[in-house]
Amino acid sequence: MSGAGFAKSRRLLVAADFQSVFDDAQFKVGHQYFLILASRTRLGNPRLGLVIGKKNIRKAVCRNRVKRVVRETFRHSQNNLDSLDIIFLARKGFDTLLPAEQTSIMRDTWRRLAKKVNR
Repeated sequence: MSGAGFAKSRRLLVAADFQSVFDDAQFKVGHQYFLILASRTRLGNPRLGLVIGKKNIRKAVCRNRVKRVVRETFRHSQNNLDSLDIIFLARKGFDTLLPAEQTSIMRDTWRRLAKKVNR
């Protein structure tokens, strides 16, 4: 599977990029444990930004595990998410799920987002 890495070109790194998605979120996918905001871009590849606050997930170990799961599921689903800037916002409780449950929920969420975009 070529191009399935998570290089710098696949990440939202600059505050201005995050702000543009927050200001103009064309697609939203909500869940009890997180919210995903996305907007179209002209870059030709999807980019992911993570917002996982200490207020919502207290322990650094849990925040890092959530980041790993989100990045990994995004990496496998990025071929279906054409030219989007995506922000993942964590809510309370996502860290209480088992990693397998987190993975399953995230895979389903990426499918839902791809479906919304392709309408």
